[in-house]
Amino acid sequence: MIYQRIGARVAATGSYSPPRIVTNEELSDGAGKKLRRLLGISERRVAAAHEACSDLIAEAGKRALETAHISPLDLDRIIVSATPGDFVEPPTASVVQYKLGARCPAVDVKMSCVGWLAGVDYALRCIATGERAILVLAGTIISKGDPFKSITHQAIFGDGAGATLIEANGGAGHFLAGTLWTDGQHYTKINLPHPASVHPPEIPEEFRGKFYMGSQRTFFQHMREVGPPLLEGMLKEAGLTKEEIDVVILHQPSKPLFEVALKALEFPREKVVNNLRTHGNTISAELPIALDQSIRSGRIKRGDKVLLVTFGAGFNAGATVMIY
Repeated sequence: MIYQRIGARVAATGSYSPPRIVTNEELSDGAGKKLRRLLGISERRVAAAHEACSDLIAEAGKRALETAHISPLDLDRIIVSATPGDFVEPPTASVVQYKLGARCPAVDVKMSCVGWLAGVDYALRCIATGERAILVLAGTIISKGDPFKSITHQAIFGDGAGATLIEANGGAGHFLAGTLWTDGQHYTKINLPHPASVHPPEIPEEFRGKFYMGSQRTFFQHMREVGPPLLEGMLKEAGLTKEEIDVVILHQPSKPLFEVALKALEFPREKVVNNLRTHGNTISAELPIALDQSIRSGRIKRGDKVLLVTFGAGFNAGATVMIY
């Protein structure tokens, strides 16, 4: 997907991480160091009892709008990727629209860890048809309820939200290219059911009603076989080489998967943003959180070539490259 002719840029970003920090030691009795060694995660942020996923997302959106100095009434569209979201129905985007004080259409997008990038792709297509300002948001609260059978699975994830305001070009920066990919035959390999789900026979019975993750060998194989050609094709469309990329934001589902992805895609470690140790895997919110943190810290500056890559349940994957 070539975005250069659309004429759109990231105008502002925002993020929100709940203030409460939960360490490995608090999650497990005496297994903190083992979890750090296995997962590369020491702590994660956890939402308060009164906070809904829409609260985190709306706060991130408010920060992006404040940075851009625009009113929520100026938005043409709101796109939200939420895991698991506030309700089965209505869409979490409706709640976010209300909490922001906006009046535009608000739409949910579901693509697991790729949800925010799918939302960016959707936003760019809307801008191509005449819309001017779109807020793309992602958030997760997976710490509530009892979704996990395994403490190792629970320790992977953290709560948080990120926001990106995409505008029709009115200044520096523009999107170059993007790609999305799905191989749905592996839908049972990473699976979090809702109450009405039919239990797939491929998932062991002891995980009924719980989060399940199959053997990592399948993930490793797909990353090695699918990742490099997917990325190379997109960079070719963008007219860039890997060496020209200034900053890479690469999804970090866990330390083993991150290391395999880093090796398969052959990016130098010093170019890659890393906040896994302190935030855990925040699913589709990870990329916009890392993007906002990198911009506010000065690691990403106007004119930098930024590559964003993510992959997750479904199996789904996506990448986008832009000049910030």
